Amino acid sequence: MPIPQILALQQDPRSFCLYGTALYGDTFRYKFDALSLKKPDIVTIGSSRMLQFRERFFRRPFYNLSNTVSNLNEGQDVVEGILQSPYAPKTVIFGVDFWWFNGSYIPPVPYLPRAKPLHQFEGYFLFKPFLWLKEGKITLNDYVSTILRPVRAGPCNIGIQALKRRSGFAPDGSQYPSVDPNVGIVPATKESPFGEIRQIRTGQDRYTYATHADPRHIQRFLHLVEQLRKEGIEVIVLLPPFAQSVADALRQEQDHYGILTDLPMQLRTAGMSVFDATNPATFGSSDCEFLDGVHPGDIADARLLLWIDAERQHQGLSALGDTLELQRIVEEEGGHATAFDPRVTPLHEGDFLHLGCKK
Repeated sequence: MPIPQILALQQDPRSFCLYGTALYGDTFRYKFDALSLKKPDIVTIGSSRMLQFRERFFRRPFYNLSNTVSNLNEGQDVVEGILQSPYAPKTVIFGVDFWWFNGSYIPPVPYLPRAKPLHQFEGYFLFKPFLWLKEGKITLNDYVSTILRPVRAGPCNIGIQALKRRSGFAPDGSQYPSVDPNVGIVPATKESPFGEIRQIRTGQDRYTYATHADPRHIQRFLHLVEQLRKEGIEVIVLLPPFAQSVADALRQEQDHYGILTDLPMQLRTAGMSVFDATNPATFGSSDCEFLDGVHPGDIADARLLLWIDAERQHQGLSALGDTLELQRIVEEEGGHATAFDPRVTPLHEGDFLHLGCKK
């Protein structure tokens, strides 16, 4: 389905349309076309770890522009997109993952402007549905009905992920996790919910050991922020939280991860407004409010925004969030990963990570 048609369906106030494709989807174009339509005052940008910030959290118009950045070169693409947009936001909450600044994991390379979709179409995509049929992930009826009727009666779902799991981008750009129609929210992976801990202990992949942030990456990021500031856009830098178990593992291996203290220190020294939420205990959250080891749920992010606003008000700055709404969400839904929303599923959240959480 063309992106303009998707956005038209999502902007219809009579429905709550989720867009979740399992294959080809130009997330960058989708998000920036939505940005032009929504004209928000506040946006979040960053990786998938920033996707649980919801429009109803904020006092002013908001759009979640996240899941568009996985390294600083993509960050440049997003900043350029914001500056070229016919409507620029007033405030950007820029979520940064510490591994973007690890020169051993992501060596600095010259920036090349984005010339293709963030998720480019590949020929083998055409054969993926047949593999899913063989593996039992979808039925023949799912496949045929999706082709013949991409939008069905009932809940508005666009794309196979939305149709099967009621998972995808909401009209505000945030994302809703996978839902099993029989049990409610289910983990995104069948692996251990905190599989990152093994990588942390051994220094693998994005957890490659690093004593400090690469100065070339620091300079690249400072340039991104300065570009936004020159246009009068307020920039708030956020290090998103890890689940407590993962944060504890990082602390226990702190001799190998000096980057976690060096990065916020360098950014603050350069005059950045930085909120280090790496440890969820900082703002009162816990493992039970996470979708997995690295993705906070919307309850954790509601707590996080309350914490950010308290710090801002202490500095004489105005709150970004709707304080009463955030407090209500935390009071009523604390201990859950996501707030109950019958538009997504009539089922209440269970202990889907099997951590012994009382929900």
